[in-house]
Amino acid sequence: SRISMKNMRKSRFFQRDAYIAVDFLEKQAEILRMKDVDPEKADPYAVIMELGEGKSPKQVIFDKPEVEPLNAIKKELESFHDAIVNDTVPPVTINDGYLALDVAHRIIEKLNMNPSNL
Repeated sequence: SRISMKNMRKSRFFQRDAYIAVDFLEKQAEILRMKDVDPEKADPYAVIMELGEGKSPKQVIFDKPEVEPLNAIKKELESFHDAIVNDTVPPVTINDGYLALDVAHRIIEKLNMNPSNL
């Protein structure tokens, strides 16, 4: 939804103690986590951040999980086929789809109520 000089499909997710970067085009993910650490027991080679007076130090942990190569559309169609042929519940049900659409609709409503926050 934005103009870019490069072909990229990236998303970033920010959590209280983590940052997650996902590159859908390159099929890669990087995760940075911060966890409480006891300075007396800390690994001497670990990256430790001092956050200021009165706050406990945090260890920064980097993870680059292996991403299994997968054709998502093919997998989705196979799952749909198997659910029909075997008369089983698919991994993502119609109710899951409804709930996802409901959340999207509520987000749109909130944005429309407060367009100045964009």
